[in-house]
Amino acid sequence: MTKIQKVNDVTTITSGDKSYELAGVDPKILVEATLAACAVKTMREVLERDNIDYNEADVSAEVTGTLSEEGVKRFNHFELKLTYPALPEGYDEHKFLTTVERGCIIGNTLKNEATVDFKKA
Repeated sequence: MTKIQKVNDVTTITSGDKSYELAGVDPKILVEATLAACAVKTMREVLERDNIDYNEADVSAEVTGTLSEEGVKRFNHFELKLTYPALPEGYDEHKFLTTVERGCIIGNTLKNEATVDFKKA
């Protein structure tokens, strides 16, 4: 379980025995960051699985979420720009990207519109 609380513009996220404090963070940034973090984690897993050497600094993701302008307030599009090291000659880059896309739990969740239940704690 993950708990989040915002007091005096500081967002505290607690999950298990870990706690993080983030100043000035809003939900849009958190959603984008979560998607980007998932993409980075998945890219690293694929690179390691395929024994491709990489420097952690060479793997990153930038994401822009677009909010709907009409109807229900929600994100209606995410654009992910992935940065990763040069892949070995003969390595199928399209397959790499497809594997990362399919392996990203957050991306899959957003694409398939998970159900969300709001309840009083």
